[in-house]
Amino acid sequence: MDTSYYHRPADQPFLDDTFGQLLDKAAVRWPDRDAYVFRPGGRRVTFAELKEQVDKLAAGLLALGTKRGDRIGWIVDNRLEWVLLYFAVAKLGAISVPLENMFDWSAEVAIYMLNKVKLKTLVLQDSGEDDVYSKNPLQSLIEIAPELETCQPDQLKNPKLPFLETVIAISESKYSGCHMFDDVQQMGGSEEYRRLESMQAELSAKDPGFLFCTSGSTGLPKFVQHCSYALVNSCGEFFRMTGIDKQPTCLFPSAAESGFWDVHQPIVFGNTMVFPSRGKATVLDLLSAIQEERCGAVAALLFIQQFHELLHHPQLKDYDLSSLEMIHVGGNVVHESLVQLSAQLLPNVKILNLYAMTEVICVSTVTPDMTLETASTTVGKIFPEIEVKLVDKSGDAVPLGQDGEVWVKGYSVFQGYCGDEDTNRDILSADGWCNTGDIGRFGDDGLLRIVGRSKDVILKDDENVYPVMLERIFYEICDKAKIIKAIGVPHETLVEEICICIILKDGETATEEELRELASNAGMTGAFEPGYYLFMDDFPMTKSERKIDVKALKRKAIRELGLPTEET
Repeated sequence: MDTSYYHRPADQPFLDDTFGQLLDKAAVRWPDRDAYVFRPGGRRVTFAELKEQVDKLAAGLLALGTKRGDRIGWIVDNRLEWVLLYFAVAKLGAISVPLENMFDWSAEVAIYMLNKVKLKTLVLQDSGEDDVYSKNPLQSLIEIAPELETCQPDQLKNPKLPFLETVIAISESKYSGCHMFDDVQQMGGSEEYRRLESMQAELSAKDPGFLFCTSGSTGLPKFVQHCSYALVNSCGEFFRMTGIDKQPTCLFPSAAESGFWDVHQPIVFGNTMVFPSRGKATVLDLLSAIQEERCGAVAALLFIQQFHELLHHPQLKDYDLSSLEMIHVGGNVVHESLVQLSAQLLPNVKILNLYAMTEVICVSTVTPDMTLETASTTVGKIFPEIEVKLVDKSGDAVPLGQDGEVWVKGYSVFQGYCGDEDTNRDILSADGWCNTGDIGRFGDDGLLRIVGRSKDVILKDDENVYPVMLERIFYEICDKAKIIKAIGVPHETLVEEICICIILKDGETATEEELRELASNAGMTGAFEPGYYLFMDDFPMTKSERKIDVKALKRKAIRELGLPTEET
């Protein structure tokens, strides 16, 4: 490698099966093995039972008039119905749109999102007081479209939702304008089953199949279009490269829609996937599920804050975690001190950091054979058949060892944003390259290091300062810090000044003078010396609550510092 470009061929053919074909094969190979476990309640489903229930739902949706290419969305927590919808919609060649509860954000955002994807069918759960959602999804839709309580099913006519025709309710109560989920599963007859079987040979793994919602870190969420070929092979390579494919039982710690790229893995490798809770799992949810289900891997993404809370939980040592061999951590930079703490507390557990984003799924991963230093300072090996180049502002690959914007090309790159052609042209080149917006650096070892985001770079005087680099240093020098975020705020003469926003660990105290001394001792001087420090109790989050809202954090910092307001 003389320039920052990397590509290696795969050592085995990729799978070209659709979700439906993979599910049918799994039901034959492992009929009596548990495919999914849903806690609490201990609801379990074998591969044979999964196929039977998926086929019933798919046949029912056919009976309702569902056609290939129709867009079917759902707001359902981590329960069997979520998984059934994921596979049933795919078996029909329709477009799956798994949604977070956007009603928790606002009715206006919900209407925008439903219309953005021209959703034809929407499945909603009727939640109770102890549910994971702050707002009941079904009742929230009824507030927007009250005619659901009086109209006939499939006859919804609401000017706010011109594309929505059919609503299916997961509920113990009946609503005039809604089909009941259980009833839909009984609607399919012999004709629908015959059509369902014949359709499997007509579908391609490269057909558009999914619209996934982004985290919304740059404004309103976008919808990213993918095919099953990208999901199956990208996630399959991650499992094989890390050894998760050999783990009989895997834990899924997140809401299903936020870890969409891992939900299908049981039908590929025959693992059992355990959902420890209906929504975002608490530390005790995770610990009890690992112990009782003997999970070998936390296979779906465990976000940094969850990982931090797990390692610092006072009851960590009370649980038997001897089955656990690996934890997949990500969503932000996994700083070295956290990896080192994990090595002390969980010495037999490997930490797997994955570089991924909704638009390109998996790009690179840390593997179990890597050293502690490599695992905590890089995002690992590039996946086979994925091309990565680091480019300058002209789009030319930079020399090896220099920083450049990360561009990705290959089977996992998305097919475009739904209804956002201008944005597609900005991020997707005519020859298939996707501009991730991240800044990276290749070492002589061919491993990728992510040093920042091009949009987050702090321009201090004539120096580009990457927040990720500052955050890494502070995590190493300040053991009192729980979460650190470096941002740029307006400055009259420097253009921007560095502001370190910090949330301390429970019970810890610190002063600005103390942090300045630590920074100085660590060599953070000149352009890299922070001008401001702000202690905060929490950071504003994006609508999805998966990422820090950097724009909102900047506005908050500017207010607290009393600086002139900047346009954001």
